Amino acid sequence: MLVAAAALASIYFTKLGLFAAVGTFVAWASLPRLPTVELRRERALLLLAALASSLGLVRFLVTEAIPGIVAGGNRFTEQRAISRLREILFAEDSARRTAAFDPDHDRIGSAALIGELTGELGVRRGNRLAVPLLEGYPPQTASDVGPVTEIGGYYLMVCLPKLGGGFGARSEDSFDDELAERRFIAYAWPSGTAPGLVSALSLDEHEHISLSPAKPGLRYGLSAPPRCDDVVAPETRAAWAAWRHKQPRQTLPGDR
Repeated sequence: MLVAAAALASIYFTKLGLFAAVGTFVAWASLPRLPTVELRRERALLLLAALASSLGLVRFLVTEAIPGIVAGGNRFTEQRAISRLREILFAEDSARRTAAFDPDHDRIGSAALIGELTGELGVRRGNRLAVPLLEGYPPQTASDVGPVTEIGGYYLMVCLPKLGGGFGARSEDSFDDELAERRFIAYAWPSGTAPGLVSALSLDEHEHISLSPAKPGLRYGLSAPPRCDDVVAPETRAAWAAWRHKQPRQTLPGDR
């Protein structure tokens, strides 16, 4: 009787579906070996329980289990994108410490674009880094804001401060290399190849990590990337929120 009641309840309370199905199986296996006529009522209840628990189990899989698996996969993919942004941060830290590109010779290096960090491009259209600071990145693809790299369902891009204000991601932009010693913004946003991703990510030199909604037409794919100043511009910065309340670091490598 209790098994049948639990099975019927599982149709509405889907999390009971698995337990009701197991309970029904155990109850059926535990029936005493008596003539069918003596167990007619019990068998009828267990048949009802089997049908109800099967329905409850299917509803549990559709409404709870499968969406949970998909959400978990999306969280993992998002975490991988954050790890990629941190790889870029570490590469920029190294460029700063080692003065990999130091046009003013103050022994503090300027931040670089992704293509410059990987050695795909010459730094500021000059020589390539003798030792690339990022490895294993695929060739870049052109987008509306500049070259981007696609890895693991996300496009990645680095933006640097430009002379006269603002940020840019194209190697032909005129960058403020002095300001770039202390400033850059890296972005990751869904490329569209991995369904279910709904957030764009940003990271800066102090490791502020922020999230913002992404959907087709907004911070999504090659046709709608975030602008280089998206996370700091007055009209769009309110759309970005700190990732898990992550606290930024207070100093930069090589600070004196």
